[in-house]
Amino acid sequence: MTHNDLKKGRRVQMTPIQGISDAYRTGTLMDSMKGITRMVRIDEANGYYPDIGSVYVSDILYVLYDNDMPEVVEVSEAHQKKIDTLQKLHWG
Repeated sequence: MTHNDLKKGRRVQMTPIQGISDAYRTGTLMDSMKGITRMVRIDEANGYYPDIGSVYVSDILYVLYDNDMPEVVEVSEAHQKKIDTLQKLHWG
């Protein structure tokens, strides 16, 4: 599945945030937008507080289905280049 195929209401698994927890974040997509960021409601689990915020699509690793079978989310090459450029500007 590509990141542009993600729809509002889908459960997703995301990269961990160093310094908070080494465990993966889980959440629910709050929009069906296209592009390099998505709005996600983070679950209260694995040391994370419930929150809503935007994440880069490259941080979304898997779609989680009801049967607990994850499906890998792939980022297009064009969007990955945009993300790489932004991250280089912000974090050197």
